[in-house]
Amino acid sequence: MVLSAHRPTIDLDAARAALERSIAGRAKVSVLDDTLVVDVDRANLVEVARIVRDDPATRCDLYSVNAGVDTGAELRSVTFVRGTETKVFVMLRTSCTELDPHVPSLAGVWEGANWPERETYDMFGIEFDGHPDLRRIFLEESFPGHPLRKSFLPPRSDARGG
Repeated sequence: MVLSAHRPTIDLDAARAALERSIAGRAKVSVLDDTLVVDVDRANLVEVARIVRDDPATRCDLYSVNAGVDTGAELRSVTFVRGTETKVFVMLRTSCTELDPHVPSLAGVWEGANWPERETYDMFGIEFDGHPDLRRIFLEESFPGHPLRKSFLPPRSDARGG
């Protein structure tokens, strides 16, 4: 037996066009499967996130998750949000470097960003500027480094196997 959830049909092309008009050149909007993808420079991230939240075409009121990505060349913060009424999924992507791992926090736009941003900080070392409580969520504060970065080397252990 196959279980499948009914997903309402939405006009992604119309949502994309409306969002592009609202963003007006501050970010690049594309479509990937059933998701609007917004590639945005970190300087415009908060402003564009507010547009994604408030624009009638998207009205993304539900913050889902933040994921960190280390491509080897750059770090990325990838945020997924959804419009509970519009049924639109949006992925916000912004980049930074390992030497300057800062992006603005979206906790002021969506309260649900708080803990996911802390997780991304803990694992990837991306610092979310303006976050109300940016500290590690899994590891001790004294833990050296961020374990999901490609450059991470585990600390030596004095434990002896036997």
